[in-house]
Amino acid sequence: MLDPEVPPGPLGDFELVCFTSSSGKGKLHGQETCGSLRSSTSVQQSTLALREAKGRLCATCRWPLPADSPLVAFTDAVRAIRQLEAYAGPEPHPDTDFDEAEERDAAAATAIGEYPQEHAGSADDGKAEEVDDRMEWERFERARLIRERHRDHWRYLHGYMRESVDAVAAHPWLCPFAEPLQHALAAQIEHERQALAALLRPDALLDSSVVPSLSVPNLTAGPEFAGLGPNAHNILRTAWTSWQHTAATTWRALEDDDFAARSVIYDAFGRRRKGRDEVFAALDRLTSRWIDAARVAVAEHRGAPRQLVGVKLPPLEREAYSGQRRDPLTDWEAGVIATHQVAANWSACTVALLLPHPVAERLLADAPASLSAERLDTEESGLPITTLLTRWTPQNDLP
Repeated sequence: MLDPEVPPGPLGDFELVCFTSSSGKGKLHGQETCGSLRSSTSVQQSTLALREAKGRLCATCRWPLPADSPLVAFTDAVRAIRQLEAYAGPEPHPDTDFDEAEERDAAAATAIGEYPQEHAGSADDGKAEEVDDRMEWERFERARLIRERHRDHWRYLHGYMRESVDAVAAHPWLCPFAEPLQHALAAQIEHERQALAALLRPDALLDSSVVPSLSVPNLTAGPEFAGLGPNAHNILRTAWTSWQHTAATTWRALEDDDFAARSVIYDAFGRRRKGRDEVFAALDRLTSRWIDAARVAVAEHRGAPRQLVGVKLPPLEREAYSGQRRDPLTDWEAGVIATHQVAANWSACTVALLLPHPVAERLLADAPASLSAERLDTEESGLPITTLLTRWTPQNDLP
């Protein structure tokens, strides 16, 4: 890991107790019992400064160092930087190694929606139509998989960039070693961002932006909801809440979020069937009105100037019980960042977004504190976006 190109900085004089074969040549080992020394007739011990030893250190040995040794923190920092080599190369990552035809077809599918559109067919070609339907469903499922893979890899790359930035901040002399890898990784991050953005619908993100601000609709349970029984009003209120939360946090078109309300009705009916079809038909009309209300709210801001907003990308979180990484960004937040990013400052893990007015207002008002969303004003300062972003210090980073 500590190859000759890794600058040791002020740790160059750090002394290491090493073991070598009797010739004194070859690898330096941290343990006399290292398997690589078994064939040696004798083993000799020496003490070397890190600047002399680096490049010769055995990759499998562990040096008996205390946990608070500065060399432990230094090697962790080098490891955080070196891991970029696996992701910053020209070869695509296996998780997102899709050919151009797959990417184009996925983009064409997601531009339609999450699922195939229903179409009418004749009774004579029922079997052929069934095969076509199955293939179409598989096509859309594949498109969603490609989109999720790009989102996951894009965010994982953010995490690796952040770790390398933190490593350089703690050991500034590693900057020349890290910079080429970080530049290459930044190009990969941008590639993944563009790939994800191609699979998203800006109009869907815009519609979702106003959903949290919608007023609670009139949920008076008319005769069409009689099948829900005396608790119909509360069930409809739960259906509305479920739909609103789902529609506000997703990148799907609002029409594709009806399952959130329908699942509440399914649970309410259980095994009962009487009146269920009528209730679902009425619910579909209800959700259509909710969607119309959202689009009316969007239309009210048509023509409003876009706003420049800076956000700090939050790190991935680790689940306490499983240790797996989890992205704190909702699909909507991730989609907005991927779609509207216009500049990035990776030394601070911040990005600038040029947003439609409703999207900006929601992000500024409701974004979690970890995003540190703030409006960036280019008109008053007259500075380019990249300069403005570089000079911006997120609220969470202030002392």
